[in-house]
Amino acid sequence: MSNVDMRVTLAGMTMKNPVVVASGTFGFGREYSQFFDLSELGGICAKGLTLLPREGNPAPRIAETPMGILNSVGLQNPGVDAFIAEELPFLRQYDVKVIANISGNTPEEYGVMCEKLAGAGVDMIEVNISCPNVKAGGLAYGTRPELAAEVTEMAKSHAGSVPVMVKLSPNVTDVTEIARAVEAAGADAVSLINTIRGMRIDVNTRQPILKMNTGGLSGPAVLPVAVRMVWEVSQAVKVPVLGMGGVSKGEDAAQLMLAGASAVAVGTALFADPMAPIRVRDGLEAIAARQGLFAVRELTGAVRPW
Repeated sequence: MSNVDMRVTLAGMTMKNPVVVASGTFGFGREYSQFFDLSELGGICAKGLTLLPREGNPAPRIAETPMGILNSVGLQNPGVDAFIAEELPFLRQYDVKVIANISGNTPEEYGVMCEKLAGAGVDMIEVNISCPNVKAGGLAYGTRPELAAEVTEMAKSHAGSVPVMVKLSPNVTDVTEIARAVEAAGADAVSLINTIRGMRIDVNTRQPILKMNTGGLSGPAVLPVAVRMVWEVSQAVKVPVLGMGGVSKGEDAAQLMLAGASAVAVGTALFADPMAPIRVRDGLEAIAARQGLFAVRELTGAVRPW
């Protein structure tokens, strides 16, 4: 074990190490708690919540791709009230920061959920703005600065003292434009990237592999996109960044931190290796020790552009 200080701070929230598990890949932690002590993590971002329970999209809704997966799960979840009553007490048994991820169809839904979750005592709220705004004809909040700002303002006004982190979509022309908009609206942090829209077709049946035709691409294939976008956003805003997208080993996480991320999230890698976040943490520590760093946070933003 090295003497590297692994603590990091994200929007005023101090974590024992920079590794978080990404929303939608870890459920509410119960299954993975059979593999390792959840207190080993810096943070747990719980499965995405909606105001009311959702069954999600019809199957098939997950498909493998080279170096990743496509998914159109459709936010299947028990609803925010069930999370607070049944899942949050379980997570609170562990010494780990709990981040609640929320999705809504109107700004008002985001506000209600933030109020409930803040009252329940989560450590941070991650606002998913890749959701369709029913009032704007189904246009995703994360694709237009004014819509992203509107939902951010609503979340902040109902979250009390709980920090609000906005999850940015990569499916935009200029991600920095959205990042600046949510920062101006009061976001305490941003997380990126969410999945990239993709599609696979069975050449024999001529049908899409997924029932919903398209889905979100995640996994190692998206890491270079994530590194580039984290780098761009980190230069465009002053709020801290949680980087994610294709992280499966310490070197991947180090790239995101060098690009400007204060912490990193592990997602798709969990499906192949339940121990992936622990391996990422240990890999990061080894890199920091090898480079003679006092603290892992010294990696953040330390890239040396040509």
